Amino acid sequence: MRLIKNMSYTLFSNLLSILVSALIVLIIPRFIGVREYGFWQLYVFYASYVGVLHFGWADGLFLRRGGQQAEKIDVPSLKAETVLFMTFNAVIGLFVICIGISHVDYYRFIFMSLGLTVFFANVRTWITMILQSTGNFREYAINLSAQSLMYLSLIFVILLFHLFNYQYMIAAYIISQIATVISGFIQLRKVFKETKSTLNFKKAAVEIKYNVSAGFKLMVANSTAMLIIGIIRFGIQQRWSVTIFGKISLILSIANLLMVFINAVSLVLFPALRRTKQIARDVYTGIKSVLLPFLYMAMALYFPIRLIIPIWLPQYVDTLHYAAVLMPMMVYQGKFEVLSNTFMKNFRMEGTLMVINIVSLVISFALTVISIYMLHNIDFAVFSIAIVLGIRSSISEVVLSKRISVHCVKDIIIENTFVLGFMFLNWNFSIELAFVVYSIAIIIYASLSRRSIFSGILVMRELSKY
Repeated sequence: MRLIKNMSYTLFSNLLSILVSALIVLIIPRFIGVREYGFWQLYVFYASYVGVLHFGWADGLFLRRGGQQAEKIDVPSLKAETVLFMTFNAVIGLFVICIGISHVDYYRFIFMSLGLTVFFANVRTWITMILQSTGNFREYAINLSAQSLMYLSLIFVILLFHLFNYQYMIAAYIISQIATVISGFIQLRKVFKETKSTLNFKKAAVEIKYNVSAGFKLMVANSTAMLIIGIIRFGIQQRWSVTIFGKISLILSIANLLMVFINAVSLVLFPALRRTKQIARDVYTGIKSVLLPFLYMAMALYFPIRLIIPIWLPQYVDTLHYAAVLMPMMVYQGKFEVLSNTFMKNFRMEGTLMVINIVSLVISFALTVISIYMLHNIDFAVFSIAIVLGIRSSISEVVLSKRISVHCVKDIIIENTFVLGFMFLNWNFSIELAFVVYSIAIIIYASLSRRSIFSGILVMRELSKY
């Protein structure tokens, strides 16, 4: 039951991460004010893209070594490559800090903080890529927990001493990144029980070439995936205000809380798929038959959120109706991450993945121009997020289904019926009526799909051996 054990490690650590995220999303906005929260979200928004600055170096490491046993890795070469990776990111980070020094307003602090984030966040990514690719999810969980515990402690300090300023929030985030880097190196020493201290820079240079070559397409795919939503958020921030940006970001953050679990599952699946002897078509169908009902039921979290937020955060109530549009994006995003993204990486279809994300980004850009700069319609802009994610989900499923010879048209129709129906109900009718109708739909779907769900559970049980 290796898969189950690894998944339990990641889920436990991600539970802690969700606790911290929930605190940031639901508690902090109550105290720091909408404008301050907007500045904090602006930093988080920019910080989410620092990963592109290693040009796929870490992505290539994960892609090439996924499923590899730790004892088969040339440790002197990996150590030398780690030194070079850290040096490279230190130079990039200093460059960003210099950009920040040239600013005179609040952007100075944000950009200087981003310079530190470039180094510590990317080094942390490098460490976690090594741990994940070698299947050391226990050590990965410890590493992630170290960050969460440090961040949680600092958030409590901020609340205790009433330090309600976005700068303290940013400082807490960076310190937690430093903690996870230190923890990560401790975990790597436990994984690689290598006594030799000689660094093999010659072989490391060759590895860098292969890693960047393999990972660049995946990096582009990942960065464009973030930009699909990011470009719309950027447009909202430019056209309206930091306050509106913060309010929309709060709803997106709530919708993304569940994605922490989804991403944990996809992380564990990739090395397991590399090792399994099962037929890819059976594994894909089995996972999908379990995943989709879970995602449909997860959308129902909208209803308690819709009731709680107006009481807890009344200053955000004017944008809460957007949750009816943004919550369903979990279905599109979750299915894409667990199925399309994971299986395409397993089949080394990173080029195809990149093209799909670039096409989706172009559509997102077009919708941003139309909704924000031509129509000045924030409702259409928010709807655009779900539209683009739905298009990407459908395209990727069609492409992948052809690769493994499975039918997908029926599933795509059902998926979009659930999502669009959910949006229509909650946008046009009372929350009580929407809840009753959607609950009935879930019960009917679960009853009709019970055989496929049971078969999917059996497939995942078999996969758990790897």
